[in-house]
Amino acid sequence: MQKRMSTQKIRYTHYSYLALLTGLICLATFFAAAFPLGVEAQSLSQPGGNVADPVVRAVDIAKPSVVRIVTNLPARLTVNFSTTQSVTFPQGSNTPYPLTLSGSGTFITSNGDILTADHVVNPPHDQALAQFLFTLAAPDIAQDMNQTKPGTNVTPDQVVQLLTSGQLDSQAHYDQPSSEVYLSTDYTGPISANTVAGIAPSTHATVDKIEKESSFNEKDVAIIHVPMTNIPRIQLGDSSNVQQQDDLTIIGFPGNADISTRPTDLFSSSINKITVSSIKSTDTGAPVIQVGGNVEHGDSGGPALDSQGHVVGIVSFGLANGNSIGSTTFLQASNSAKSLITALGINTQPGSFDKAWTKAFADYASTNPGHWHRAQQEFQQLAGTYPNFKAVTPYLDYTNTQASHEKLPTTQTTSNSSPALSSSLIASLVVVLILLLALLILFFVVRTSQRKRKQAKAAATNLNLSAGQAAGNPVPPVYSQPGLPSQPGVAPQSYSQHGIPFQPGQPSGNRQGEHDVSAFGGPPRPTPMPPYQGGAVGQNSAPANTSGELHPWPCGHMNRPNARFCSICGEPGVQEPTIRRYEQ
Repeated sequence: MQKRMSTQKIRYTHYSYLALLTGLICLATFFAAAFPLGVEAQSLSQPGGNVADPVVRAVDIAKPSVVRIVTNLPARLTVNFSTTQSVTFPQGSNTPYPLTLSGSGTFITSNGDILTADHVVNPPHDQALAQFLFTLAAPDIAQDMNQTKPGTNVTPDQVVQLLTSGQLDSQAHYDQPSSEVYLSTDYTGPISANTVAGIAPSTHATVDKIEKESSFNEKDVAIIHVPMTNIPRIQLGDSSNVQQQDDLTIIGFPGNADISTRPTDLFSSSINKITVSSIKSTDTGAPVIQVGGNVEHGDSGGPALDSQGHVVGIVSFGLANGNSIGSTTFLQASNSAKSLITALGINTQPGSFDKAWTKAFADYASTNPGHWHRAQQEFQQLAGTYPNFKAVTPYLDYTNTQASHEKLPTTQTTSNSSPALSSSLIASLVVVLILLLALLILFFVVRTSQRKRKQAKAAATNLNLSAGQAAGNPVPPVYSQPGLPSQPGVAPQSYSQHGIPFQPGQPSGNRQGEHDVSAFGGPPRPTPMPPYQGGAVGQNSAPANTSGELHPWPCGHMNRPNARFCSICGEPGVQEPTIRRYEQ
């Protein structure tokens, strides 16, 4: 019987768990129907990288605005071989040595205004620049010395050493510099030309004006202009918010990365992470940001971006110690450029390209239903409106593939329909709450049904036991009062209920030192049998209750009145004592 009851209990428990599981499946089905997710197609790589990261996304949006600036500085070198003999190189030609310097810059307006370091477009005439000129002129100087001075045999490297040490006296002459701005492949896409001279004219332009500048010895920032319009630009940030240990991102064109002369490689930008080491100022009072990380020649003038993709610094200069490894790099604070921008009165607000590009990329990186279709349409519009923006092609191709596998919601909402989206979300949440409430009600109904079945099984078990005894089944032996023989069906003459002693034959009322059992929630003590008044043996014996009727016991279970122990929990029963007389 107990085994059958356990089996039924397990079965009912399984039913309750099955009901809960069914409810959860229904809930998941509802979500899948209400918010269908696009099935993303397999691809080798997603353009833009981990666009779920807001920092990566901000850098991706900023990259088309960063340009490479190549400055050409014509120079000549006059060498004083003696007090009476001086030669200017190169000889016999009006073409000077082309000192080509490379740096970086950032569009800050959509009308061709670029922020860079002043020394990128106006190189200082310092020893570093002279050393560059020595290297270019050394082969010509060595050839002249070997031809005009008998017995002389010097190499270009030896000439460089003589010029650097001052053993050969020299003077450098520099013409007016000119700078060319090249759009990066983050705007043009891959370049098919094999040489820089063969690239399309629409991808580069000559600087037509240095609008405002602060020299290298002051704040080293400049605003230059090129005749380009509808160009992506980056918003200037507040450099006063930069703190130690902040992580920044620089975008530039380091010279050490030029491992190929192909235009596609030359104009592909590099991204490096740097950490703010300290906030300082120069002797002239210019605020600078000291950083640690990989910053190289060629990154000068490039932007340092905060986590929002705003320009908070401009790569300026580094201090290296020949006896140590590495160098210390400093950025000019972006606030130093704000005064120049204010003086010029230029408009730095987002242009039409910026708005369209930022919106398309936001939908591209989104996870909302239908985002692939929205991004696809927006990238298509960008490609049609700005045909030179070839870097949009891989994004468009990727969204075309994803959109072909994306399941659109039943009611397609646009990005500007936020009230409708909110109403839909609220309605969905209400339905979810109703489903959860229904699951809870179902759970309690199942548990209540289990309890009722359990009580019915217990009652049936007691009834079967009573019927078995009535049919002559043996009655388990019971205890007898000390001194009296043990007899079946005879209740013990002394027992304890709830820890309180009770003696048959004593009044049931409260006495000194005793409490009625009923005061603790149990049944009242049974009324004792009156004393024997004579008669035959067994004449006044209490009649045995052989009825099969069930009654509630103190333990809460249903049992026969004359049962000695509860058939469910085994608790001793409270019975009227049976008086038996014995012949002396």
